[in-house]
Parts: sequence; C-alpha cells; structure tokens
Amino acid sequence: MNKISFAQSSAAVATLPGKIRKLSPTARHCALWALILVDSGMTAQQALAAALSSASAIATAPGTEASGLAAVERNLCSELVYGYLRTELRIAFILSRVLPRPQSLPRPLLHVLGLAVYGLLFQDKVPDHAAVFSAVETAQALYGQGLARVANGALRSVQRLADAPMHEDFYLPKGVEAGCAEHMGLFYSLPLWIMGHWYKHYGRGAALQLARRSFERPWSAMRVNAQHADAVVLREALLAGGGEAVGHWGIAFAPGAQPHAACGKTLHALQTEGALSYQSAGSQLVLEELGLYDWDKPVWDVCAGFGGKTVALLERGIAVPFATDRSMQRLAGLPGQCARLGLACPSVALTDAVTPPLKHWNGHLVVDAPCSGLGVLARRPDIRRRPPQEAIDHEGLQQSMLRNLATRMRSGCKIAYITCTLRPNENEKQIDRLVRESSGLQVLKQWQTPHEHPWLEGMFGALLLKA
Repeated sequence: MNKISFAQSSAAVATLPGKIRKLSPTARHCALWALILVDSGMTAQQALAAALSSASAIATAPGTEASGLAAVERNLCSELVYGYLRTELRIAFILSRVLPRPQSLPRPLLHVLGLAVYGLLFQDKVPDHAAVFSAVETAQALYGQGLARVANGALRSVQRLADAPMHEDFYLPKGVEAGCAEHMGLFYSLPLWIMGHWYKHYGRGAALQLARRSFERPWSAMRVNAQHADAVVLREALLAGGGEAVGHWGIAFAPGAQPHAACGKTLHALQTEGALSYQSAGSQLVLEELGLYDWDKPVWDVCAGFGGKTVALLERGIAVPFATDRSMQRLAGLPGQCARLGLACPSVALTDAVTPPLKHWNGHLVVDAPCSGLGVLARRPDIRRRPPQEAIDHEGLQQSMLRNLATRMRSGCKIAYITCTLRPNENEKQIDRLVRESSGLQVLKQWQTPHEHPWLEGMFGALLLKA
C-alpha cells in the first residue's frame, strides 16, 4: 500500500468541492474528507493520511491557535473511516429503509448520514444526540435547511428502529431466502461476489465464520526484535499486559487492549530504539508455519513491499541479501528499518517479479504475491469496494511471476508463496498449476489460517522444493 507525501495529501484534499473543503477540521469532517477521497480511488490508509495532514495544516496556519487534531480526535477519525467502510453495505441498507430515494441525495450527504448511523449503532462512547446533531449541522452547512431536515428526519427514524438493525432478520429483502449468501452478505457488509465465493468454495458454515471475522474490528500485533538485548523480558512483559502470543516473537492485542507502555518505556520509544515493530499477526505466523526461520540458504525476498517479512527473517538470523519490489516508494523505507533494528540491510532493487532481473538464484525465494486481499478485509475494509475483475487479474499476474521465478531456481532450493487472500484460484490452484507446468517442483507444505479462528488474518502459504 503506497504512502503519500504531505504535498500529495494537500493536493488531494484541495480537489474536494469548496464547501466540503472549508468545513472546520473536526474528527467527523476529516472522516468525511477521507471517505470522499476513497470514492476517488485512494486506499483508506492514503485517504485518512491525506485528511489528517490537511487538518494539521489548517490548524497550524497563521492566525490559528490550535496545533492540529488532538490524539483522541485523530483516533476517532480513524475509527469512523475504517468502521464506516467495514459496515458500509449494512448502513446503506438501513438508510434505504428510512429514506424514500437515497440514491437521489448527494454522495457526500450519504457519507454524512452513514457516519452518523455508524455512531448510533457501533460507538457506545459517542452520545446519540451528538452523532445526530453533528450530521444535521454538517448537512445544513453543505446543502442548506431543506436537506438538513431530511438528514434529521432520517436519523430520527434510525433511532426509532432501536436495536432492530443489529439482528440478521432486518436485512432480509423480499424474495430472498433467509441465510443465503445475499442475505448474510448484507448483514456482514460484504459484496455478493465475495460472500457467494466463500459459500461456494468453503460452505455456508465456514463462510459465515470468515464474514464474522471480516466484520469485527481487527486486532493489532507487533513483533519483538529477537536481536534486541531485552527481547525476552519485553516479550514476557507484553504477554503479561494482555497480549496473545503469535509464533515465537509476535504478540497480538484485542481492539482497545494494546498497552501504552512496557518495561517502563512507551511502545513508541521501544519501536524507535529497535526493540519492536508493528506487523500483522497473520504475516508473522505464516512464516513460522512454513518453517522459513529454519532456512539455511540465502533468501531473495521477491515482493518485499515495505520489508516486513525481510526484517522478520533478518531478526531471526536468516540471511536475506536481496530484496526487490516494483514500487520504490515501498522499498525506500527498508534501509531505515534495518538501521533502526540494528540489522544489515539487503541490496534493494526496483524490479517487477514478472520479469526477474537474475537468470539464476542459488538460494531460497519468498514471494509475498499481490492478491485480492480477501483475508484482510477487517484491516483493509476498502477492499470490499473493489470489483471482482481485479481478483481475476491477480491470477494472471501471480501465474506469470511463479512460472518465471521457477525457472531461476537451483536444485535443492525452496520457494515460499504467500498471499493474504481466501480465494482458491489465487492459492491452491496456483500451486497446482505451477507444479503441473514446472519440472522438478514438489509441494512440501500448504497452510491456511483456520476458518474458525476468531480474529487472525486470512493468510495462505505454500512451500515448494526444486528437486
């Protein structure tokens, strides 16, 4: 996921319509800015960064007294953006029950209403009257008294529904069978193509487990640097502070349960000094499950991205002399990560894995392939908006990468193929095709996050050996 610069953030917000751009930089208004930027094609992470950066710039402009959004407001903004995107389809259905023609309203107003509905249904700490008042006030500022009255009426109607929208039977359209993919997709805010795919390939029970996991707020996770002098003590302190072990050095925390400090230092300070890094629990565990920490040959991280798996391997003493990616924006942060963690930085190169730069590689390969991301919908809820064709396009890209990399492998070396999706065409079927079309490759292991796991990201990994 590409990061964007401050200049890009300012330029992005500057494209918003004048009245929307001139709203005061509150948490809810920043969330609105971010959602409109997501509409324009940004990821949720990029859009949120742009909105918050713009809010800080406004607050610190000459003649203002504020120094930017307070931490609590920034956290609220983040929760609103990610929470709304996770529940967007459910909220749209609710609004269709209280508005005669919601599609006729301006899209920004629908976001204003949606953010308020999210507050009414999912935010216990936000008083209902505050969510309604803020939305009506914003509607008035943007569209005048007429649509402000529409907003007020719609939200009062949502309040009169009481807890009905929290139950499955509320989302049963006429003529639709209870419990089918369409019905449960609405309840868990998933497009029909995703829910239908899971019903078809995994069965209804597993599909509902995956849908429930994708609807909940994601857990946070970090990785203790095994090379750090206080690694053992820090790991024990984090576990004692409510963390759950992930592999040997990972610790995960339920939403809202992550401590502020450990071992007498803030987590930020521990991160700065190289004692820990943030990395999703699934990304950590797939490396353990495939046995990559036992590798005894040099590793080429082919799709290194921001370098999370590269540094995780380096921390465990695995030689990773080469890391490549097709985005220099992502790769650019790897040297800084290695310096912070006290690790030797690999050689990095900007290259596309479809056309690898080396004719042969006398070592192992890690291929954390671009994928549809259906295993990380809780953490990256904007993926729900992507069309199914994007997932199909990934199949061809993955196939080309694996086929070309297989020809560069030496006998006795291994390749680890990893995705963060739950879609057989990008996982098991890719491996089956690779083995059929490449001589000498044999599958040693395949692993996927158990469907019944309540919070772990959906990861797939396969380990193959070149005979």
